[in-house]
Amino acid sequence: MPAGRRYLLVSPCRDEAAYIRRTLDSVAAQSIPPASWIVVDDGSTDETPAILAGYAARLPYLKVVRRDDRGRRSVGPGVVEAFYAGLEGVDLAAFDYLCKLDMDLDLPPGYFEGLMLRMEAEPRLGTTSGKPWFVHPRSGALVPEVCGDEMSVG
Repeated sequence: MPAGRRYLLVSPCRDEAAYIRRTLDSVAAQSIPPASWIVVDDGSTDETPAILAGYAARLPYLKVVRRDDRGRRSVGPGVVEAFYAGLEGVDLAAFDYLCKLDMDLDLPPGYFEGLMLRMEAEPRLGTTSGKPWFVHPRSGALVPEVCGDEMSVG
């Protein structure tokens, strides 16, 4: 891994079986793999834990943290709690970048390399991301999600 490009991914998730493989595969295909990826399973009741276990057996940088099922999805504060649960015991000084990554994304192979290059070129940047798109449920067309340039997503 190039010096100065060690990145940590932390991914809170719950009941993401329908999408999680796409995200796992797209991170595995990155031109610069993460130094560490902590996926926090926030009490999934679907196939998410089994899918994560299979990928964790193949990807040496992937660690799964399992939290008890609280009985419901908790957006906002629940996602923040799960994110911090993933950071417990992590020495952040060992990484150059930290990314909170959703588990319903499909990233191009140079995604993280491109973000790091952008931040290296503009050292005053504190956050960066790509632009989100989604598949329209009726037409199947790829549609841009409305998000201003001042926002980081995903």
